[in-house]
Amino acid sequence: MRLLYFAAVFATASWLVALLWRKFVAVRQVNVIVESPERTAQVNALEKALRAEGEEPDSSASDDQELS
Repeated sequence: MRLLYFAAVFATASWLVALLWRKFVAVRQVNVIVESPERTAQVNALEKALRAEGEEPDSSASDDQELS
């Protein structure tokens, strides 16, 4: 009976270690940003679109300045 108990404890401990290791590796890989030509083109397009939007006059900004 003791052998069964220690086998269950060992199995649970090894499962927990594997679970924590997989979580650690997953968290580390979330922060990795892969630079590729496609990603660079997409970022440049988004920045260009934001700049184009920023050139339009914003009525809410002028309203805020009038209140100050």
